[in-house]
Amino acid sequence: MSEITRAQVFDFLRQYGDKGLLVLRTALDIALDPNIDHRLGDFSYKHLVIRLRAMGINYNPSNLLRIMEREYTLIEKTYSSSNQKWWRFIDLDGVRNALNEYIGGTSFSDPRLRILLIKYRSLEPSRILSFLKRISTKPVLSSIDKRVFREIVFKELDLIAEILEKMMEYEDVFEKEISVLNEIIMLAERVAARLEGERRAEHHGLGMAMEEHGMRETI
Repeated sequence: MSEITRAQVFDFLRQYGDKGLLVLRTALDIALDPNIDHRLGDFSYKHLVIRLRAMGINYNPSNLLRIMEREYTLIEKTYSSSNQKWWRFIDLDGVRNALNEYIGGTSFSDPRLRILLIKYRSLEPSRILSFLKRISTKPVLSSIDKRVFREIVFKELDLIAEILEKMMEYEDVFEKEISVLNEIIMLAERVAARLEGERRAEHHGLGMAMEEHGMRETI
């Protein structure tokens, strides 16, 4: 593996995190798929979007593809028309080896495990966990804290539960990831209980105030 390719891949993944890994890994999987006609290149935009959506991820990879091509020279465009865009990896084997090294030297042969790991990383669990840890210890939650928390609850938690359930089937493989997802759910429960407690306290306080006001009018 070229040291230049390795450095480019590692720098790209450090800069663009889980979304970068998701797009790069999926593009590489397409490039290595023997059932795809690669005469125009290693992967196309259409194939990439279809694969991402098949994993339940609605994400436009255009910006990251541009960055991979122009800033990191990991890929180059090989074909472009009004309805097709294709790229090839400049150093396919180098990118594959660097990716395997980056994710801890584990190259899963079972595609189900690889997809689970991609889904896990695409959720950006470290971001969610960091946010929940921060607000769980704050004395007062701001309106922004509450809004972001609700977005996580209604947009992320179902996916987290789904991935956690599947990872539990491979507990020996995903021990670290399972621990992170369980902590996210535990902290979400704690924050939700706190918000419910605050709501009840406000309701009780309002009831007491109304009762006191009524007593004064009676007097």
